[in-house]
Amino acid sequence: MTASEKISIVNCHGEAIVGILEQKAPLTSDHRLVLFCHGVLGHKDYLFFRLLAEKLPLNSFRFDFRGNGESQGQTGYAHMNEDIEDIATVASHFEKLGYEIFAIVGHSRGSTSCLKYATICPKPVPHIVNCAGCYSKDASQILNRPEVGAAFDAHGYFDWTVRQRDRIVQIRVTRDDIDKACAWDNSHVKHMPFSTCVLTVHGINDNIVPVYNAAMFANAIPNHTLNLLPDADHNFKGHFEDVVGAIVDYFSKHDNPSTKASSMNLPSTVALPRWIDVEGVKNFRDIGGWTVKDGSGYIRERTVFRSAHLGAITEAGIRTLQQLNVQAVFDFRSQPEIDRYGMMREVPDIKVYPSAMYEKIDFSPEKMADHWKAYFEGPRGIARAYKHTLKVAKTQYRKLFVFMLEQMSKDARSAMLVHCTAGKDRTGVWCMLLLGLCGVPDEIIAQEYALTNVGYWVPEEELKVRASNIGCTVDQARDAVAAPYDTMIVVLEVLREEYGSVEGYLQQACELTQKQCDQLRAFMIVPINFDQKGLCRRTPDVL
Repeated sequence: MTASEKISIVNCHGEAIVGILEQKAPLTSDHRLVLFCHGVLGHKDYLFFRLLAEKLPLNSFRFDFRGNGESQGQTGYAHMNEDIEDIATVASHFEKLGYEIFAIVGHSRGSTSCLKYATICPKPVPHIVNCAGCYSKDASQILNRPEVGAAFDAHGYFDWTVRQRDRIVQIRVTRDDIDKACAWDNSHVKHMPFSTCVLTVHGINDNIVPVYNAAMFANAIPNHTLNLLPDADHNFKGHFEDVVGAIVDYFSKHDNPSTKASSMNLPSTVALPRWIDVEGVKNFRDIGGWTVKDGSGYIRERTVFRSAHLGAITEAGIRTLQQLNVQAVFDFRSQPEIDRYGMMREVPDIKVYPSAMYEKIDFSPEKMADHWKAYFEGPRGIARAYKHTLKVAKTQYRKLFVFMLEQMSKDARSAMLVHCTAGKDRTGVWCMLLLGLCGVPDEIIAQEYALTNVGYWVPEEELKVRASNIGCTVDQARDAVAAPYDTMIVVLEVLREEYGSVEGYLQQACELTQKQCDQLRAFMIVPINFDQKGLCRRTPDVL
């Protein structure tokens, strides 16, 4: 049952931003939230927004930008920067309440603003919906409208009048306003995080923002879906059901892993292309695509993969590894695990490097019982176990980093796969080290680690056997195979307490040199140049 609530959020200028929260599910069961961003002189209920809020099976918040609808402040024709600040204010407000900004839907100028926000916000947004957004604007497109051109010829400005519910709203548009809007550069969308999927919905009969703009977005954005609606104009007049249906259908197609993630209280800021279906292998994913802290680059993709064991991989799965150009596989498992789960058969051009860090004696019932006790204590207990992993695994971890330096290159485009049994603990700690060295934010590293909750599971019958073997409840056994977000946050804190930084661990424990650390970063980070990346980050109190 939907519950509607009007909410007022104060921005950094002391202005109230007013919107309506449509709660389809309680925060405890689904923490995803979709934001709606209207266009110039629009408001939270204009066009198809109210219908979309009704049909979308997700919690949503549609709000008035400053100076529009019920929100305070001054409106303006070219207020893209102001819109972005308001999006940041709203996003921060709900994130502090425990929501995840799962998607932002924008129309016209609202699309311009939310696309920009998505390329500069500290935490990638999983989905952006761009409805009738403008990529390239020319002043003649505006001045050639008869009523606009006549007003500029007579007065040097145009008074734009719009009815918003029960009142008339007017905004004076000057030539400076038009020039500012036309000067807005949308090329930044080329640097959209690879973990963000963008849907563009555009009417073929749009005479305000011609349909070629949709093609320009499609060509520029890495993860893009294009949906053109025949006979629809800029405001989708007479086609509200069509545009809403296109958006709802898009989310239904992308909902499978996200639903799993939400049910486990997992931030789902990852798009489907990260996951790769390797038949017979669980938890297989690319660790590339994440942006580094300062927005100057992202982690090279299709270079390092992680997964659970390969003991059940099929011939089709092996072909997928070959298609991904995986040439090296590092197996952190010890012999008892290999005996139980098996190995991938020998494959030409794929070399397996045994990289065990535990001895056979470590798998005795007594040792295993002690080992699992830490996992029953929640994130801090698991973090304590990982601290031990950092000590015993340093030699093997070093071998992987040295291999990357000596055997891999940007030009070769070969890839490596790292795995243990579940692809969670030993693999997760090593991936944390690599991402941390490259400057990926802690919260993103923790999210990447927590994705194992989606990719790996243990059948109930096997959980019962495990519980019996180590003397615990089935619930405790289930918790032990989980990958809590908070665990990796604590691990990073513990690591810094002892070594100062991730790089400190690599130099002190793994005996890598400063030069080797720099070379690893240079190899793994794909640089991007983006002059406006600091737009919202200059106001951390808002974000």
